[in-house]
Amino acid sequence: MELFEEEVEIYNSKMRLLNWLYDELRVHSEIIKEKINEKGQKLPLNL
Repeated sequence: MELFEEEVEIYNSKMRLLNWLYDELRVHSEIIKEKINEKGQKLPLNL
């Protein structure tokens, strides 16, 4: 059960990160959006 809870916590952390990135992309100008998107594509989400 403890392993399942850790997996859920990791999943929730990834979702918070993706939500933050999405908010940043909505707020910033087009040039910054492209840079954030490039960096986001390189994030290791398969931990």
